[in-house]
Amino acid sequence: MNTIKNCLTAEQSAHLISLGVSADNASEQGERIYKPVALQSGAIKRVFDGNKPIFTLANILGLLPKKITLGHRSNCRLKIQPIISAKDATSEVWQACYLHTSLKANAEADELIDALYLLLCWCIENQYINLAK
Repeated sequence: MNTIKNCLTAEQSAHLISLGVSADNASEQGERIYKPVALQSGAIKRVFDGNKPIFTLANILGLLPKKITLGHRSNCRLKIQPIISAKDATSEVWQACYLHTSLKANAEADELIDALYLLLCWCIENQYINLAK
């Protein structure tokens, strides 16, 4: 039985934060972060500063819009499904997409969370998500 990858990598999580997603939306913690602090003696000491935030599958699903409004009464809904890989006709990959006559956003990956991450990045970069608080 295959296990489902439930968390993004630290690098993927950092990329989402760099795109403007609040670290407060991450519900897991990665490796410990230490910051250098200068002591009066001139020595440098590393002090614990928290853990790297890690986004989970549930976090990503909570951030993705369930639908994108494209105009007057025209909505494009989020669709998530396993599909046969275009690269290898014998294996399945995950597809997360918004498909409409005027909008085509499609992400495919071996892991569900990776496909959703790619689609979330696309939504942020194309301003379909308002990250302002």
